[in-house]
Amino acid sequence: MAWRWFAGLLLASALSRAAEAPPNAAEVYRRAFAARPELTEAENQLIRGQPSDANAAAVSSKLAPALALYRSAAHMENCDWGLDFEKAGPATRLPHLGPLRNLSIAAAWEAERVKASDPAAFVAWHADALRSAVHAGQGGPLISALVETSMRTRSLTALSTNLAALPPDLLARLGAHLDALPPQNFPQILQREKALLMDWFMRRLIEKHREQQDAAAATNFAARLRMSAMVEGGPIGLKIGLEEEDGDNFWLGLGQRKHGIELVSADLKRGEAVLLKDGQAALVVLQEKRIEPISMQLISAELTQIFSEDLVQGMIKGDGSNSTQLVRQLMDASALMESIAASAATPVKDPEAWGEAVAAEQKQHGNVFTTALMPAFGMARARIEATGAQELMLRVAVDTLRDGPAAAARSRDPWGEGAPFALRPTPDGYELVSQLLRKGTNIILRIPRR
Repeated sequence: MAWRWFAGLLLASALSRAAEAPPNAAEVYRRAFAARPELTEAENQLIRGQPSDANAAAVSSKLAPALALYRSAAHMENCDWGLDFEKAGPATRLPHLGPLRNLSIAAAWEAERVKASDPAAFVAWHADALRSAVHAGQGGPLISALVETSMRTRSLTALSTNLAALPPDLLARLGAHLDALPPQNFPQILQREKALLMDWFMRRLIEKHREQQDAAAATNFAARLRMSAMVEGGPIGLKIGLEEEDGDNFWLGLGQRKHGIELVSADLKRGEAVLLKDGQAALVVLQEKRIEPISMQLISAELTQIFSEDLVQGMIKGDGSNSTQLVRQLMDASALMESIAASAATPVKDPEAWGEAVAAEQKQHGNVFTTALMPAFGMARARIEATGAQELMLRVAVDTLRDGPAAAARSRDPWGEGAPFALRPTPDGYELVSQLLRKGTNIILRIPRR
């Protein structure tokens, strides 16, 4: 009887844990994806806002089951897409982004369709679209964050364009929705990119190297080479003694070549040196007098999975011209990315210029990875933070419509050194202006009159 009591206790515990688990929005979204009907080209043109002779009521009816599930998922807090980044790293497929984006376009179309007859429904549709945008970027790499940004921007543009037509109670409701919307955090996005790119690649490279170590050792010149001695300092500088299998003993200094073997670099602080021969590389662990072959071909093949082939060849032929240097630079890149992510927490008025400046700094460090990536990171930061500025200004615009210009005067532009967002009249309404720049132009949110 005791074992039955114990089994019952375990079952009750398991059921209790299952009951406590929060619902997963990702599962509901996937049901929405499956429920989304195939649309004709004319129907797709209709929901994209293009000229079309499709019947709007019929299209809305077709989309209704999928959009009901989509909106239900958008209201859930927990969203775990269950992606295994450890298996494929940056090559991990993100099959949810396309369908989620398509449903958000349909939701925005539904909002546009009802805005004149039902302004409350208009606001509710976009509030749900903004919540689903957060789920798009949740836990994912930079591309997920950029899809989230595009989804947010669509709703922010629609809301700002129609804001002045909303009655006070809906303005208050919209303000509450915006207050509950978590902002995108670019430093955290960079941290995730570091983990999913640099850190993952280093682990994969080490694993692959171990798998192929025997094969590399059999063909690499280091397999027939032994380090016998080392001297450092004094008039002759660093010298290492080498012995070839069935060959001569000889000394090599930095930059010297004998028997086709060249000592191309040495780092006494790390206790490492690099040998090259006929395009092959080997790492010398000086204190252990150990020589370890590293496959340049392996590193090149693995790098090509992340970067373009032209960029990889440029890396190999540039400063990181041997496999050991590339491995070291990749290791350094992880720490550099950590530092760059921390620096991104400080507001800058021109994120694109920030990316170019950090790239120039990384070029001085000689790190080919961060030098190559930083301009793209600068453009991504500019795009993400431009949407963030529009969200903040939309919130200020809500208060300005309710309370007058004094609300704008009380605002704070994070990129304006403590100054408020500028409020300027326009021929058809007014606009809020941030000191944040994108492509050399201030970020502006325009609010047309009713």
